[in-house]
Amino acid sequence: MTRHKRRRDPVGAACRVAALAVLSGFLVFTAYLGFAASRGVGIDFLRGASSVAVDGTGMGPALAGTLWLLLLTAVLALPIGIGTAIYLEEYAPRTRVTAVIESVAANLAGVPSVIYGIVGLALFVRALGMGPTILAGGCTLAVLALPGVIVTSRTAIRRVPEGLRLAAYGLGATRWQVVRNQILPAAGSGIVAGCCAAFTRTAGAAAPLLVLGTATYMSFAPQTPAHPLTSLPTQIFTWATRSQEEFAALAAGAAIMLLLLLLIMNLISALVVRRLSGAAR
Repeated sequence: MTRHKRRRDPVGAACRVAALAVLSGFLVFTAYLGFAASRGVGIDFLRGASSVAVDGTGMGPALAGTLWLLLLTAVLALPIGIGTAIYLEEYAPRTRVTAVIESVAANLAGVPSVIYGIVGLALFVRALGMGPTILAGGCTLAVLALPGVIVTSRTAIRRVPEGLRLAAYGLGATRWQVVRNQILPAAGSGIVAGCCAAFTRTAGAAAPLLVLGTATYMSFAPQTPAHPLTSLPTQIFTWATRSQEEFAALAAGAAIMLLLLLLIMNLISALVVRRLSGAAR
């Protein structure tokens, strides 16, 4: 038997190299701006409260707000998104209504994030009376992440071999037992990877939070979801729009922290995906 050699794709390789070069240049330039600041990215900068003055300002409240937003987004979006994907793939009858729901979920995944900010402003901030708080921001980001969670979870569930379902049904298992004991473990790695991609988008989203009315400067870190809305992306935007060069350096330092946070999220997701993939084999 002869082995089939992989065909080399010079165009694809060149595109990957170019994309990697652009990303590396962006990261190096951002790191240079951040660490070139006189105070750098130190403990005081990470823990300090934001201020209108350059000296003594920090991103502690913004970092705490981002962690709150990620927690609320996970609590709200994951159960609803994964549950909806399971219902559409395993329970819902193949009717026109189901087809419309599937099409809407797929199309919402490509809607610009600022549109979700307008919806959140009208629904959560004004109609439900939440105001520009962490809770309103978390609900808005959960709605933003929900289509991505649904689409990726459905894709992962659909890739589970049909023979696995038929074998479980043949042994007398109920539909819920098949979903819980067979489908979810087999599709777990794909669901985790898709959810991480959706949360990466929400963690760096500034446009919807700016529409809600985020706090420009905060002297304390938010302790509950009822506290004023603040986050790292909006704090970066606030500093970047200031005319002083020192604020641009601070914005770059906060951007480095946001990139590190996203990197940690992706590393944790990769470890979980690897463990689930090994357990499913």
